[in-house]
Amino acid sequence: MVTTGNAHENNVMTGRKLVCQVCGLGGMERLLDLGNQPLCNDFLPAGDAPGPQTYYPLCICFCQPCSLVQLDYVIPTEFSFGDQYTYLTGSSESLIKYYSQLAQRLTDKFGLQPGDTVIEIGSNDGTFLKAFQSLGMEVLGIEGASKSCEIAVAGGIPVVQQFFGRGLSGTIKKQLQPRSKIRLVLAMNVLAHTDNINEFLAEVGELMEDDTVFVSQSHWLAALVRKFEFDTIYHEHLRYYTLTSLTRLFLRHGLHVEDAELVDFYGGSILVYTRKSACGESEGVKSILAEEAEINIIESLRNMKQVLLNNRARLLSLLVDLQNAGKRVVGIGAPMKASTLLNFYGVTPDLLGSIGEVNQLKIGTVVPGVRIPVVDEEILFAEQPDYALILSWNMADFLIPKFRSRGYQGKFILPVPQVEVID
Repeated sequence: MVTTGNAHENNVMTGRKLVCQVCGLGGMERLLDLGNQPLCNDFLPAGDAPGPQTYYPLCICFCQPCSLVQLDYVIPTEFSFGDQYTYLTGSSESLIKYYSQLAQRLTDKFGLQPGDTVIEIGSNDGTFLKAFQSLGMEVLGIEGASKSCEIAVAGGIPVVQQFFGRGLSGTIKKQLQPRSKIRLVLAMNVLAHTDNINEFLAEVGELMEDDTVFVSQSHWLAALVRKFEFDTIYHEHLRYYTLTSLTRLFLRHGLHVEDAELVDFYGGSILVYTRKSACGESEGVKSILAEEAEINIIESLRNMKQVLLNNRARLLSLLVDLQNAGKRVVGIGAPMKASTLLNFYGVTPDLLGSIGEVNQLKIGTVVPGVRIPVVDEEILFAEQPDYALILSWNMADFLIPKFRSRGYQGKFILPVPQVEVID
């Protein structure tokens, strides 16, 4: 560990993981290095002198045998998703709607009946399970972050407060059976987070019954490449999946892909349905695999750094020009991706004085690294800044009409996939 010597006395961790997280082979190719960055969810309390933060290397690499893009530095799960974890699914109106609709769709797709059991690994504040509960299902969440668990339990969702790992599936099955059948096991945006994916999937297999469907949602690497979504790269995302890499990964653990589909959330995600028994590929699976084969994903990642440097220059130039013209800019949304973007681009508090947010766990903190204060989103309507930099850019189609309907009169700036000003 070495000290950087900057004003905040941050530490930089320099060790790297040199082998594939799945197969253990060395010789991975380094694709895109975003430098040293703090954990993107390490929001410190605002104040005159917030404490130091630790910075870790943020670089993605490629294992050819696994066809898997991954970080070369692995942060233990408890560091990223412990008591400091502030993400809440229920703070997003669009996510609540999405999960409500998806619960109905999965119920219809797999013929779920009232009383069937649905288990979600990484259940957060229980938003998704609440939708199944309203349809008459028995639900159980598994969640390691204490604040999320408290909110879920307060909302009537039973939760096992523990990170999903070895031995837990047996304990859960003993508690549930023979009361009801485990029909669905859900892992929404979780497969990229767990630090030991092989142990995780082995335990999923133990939890599943012969007719259980394992439903996972992951950010789709092809979308990251197409839209230059570099800010979805952060330490909590240890791996970046295609359907090709997921299929290989699941097969290592006796799980067979039955169907898959692309969804628009989080900038482009992939829903994958797997079972323990072998099954033929659906048309959806064939279509996505063919699409991935046509996209030169790895070569695009090799060449992405220069595109990002050009975008960084454009955004910083715009912010400086607006500042010189006496215009005020505030940020909107403090998702984890905002930390990667602001730190890599070097956006500092003198260019972006504050960021509006609805998540009460983040209001009153500062963004990791750049130390930009996070305030209540109401600042946008009460103070009418000239420009709003939308850091939750993947939700712009939802947010812009919402802000207009509430009376915001300024202009919007989108930083991804390229810098754009919207009147």
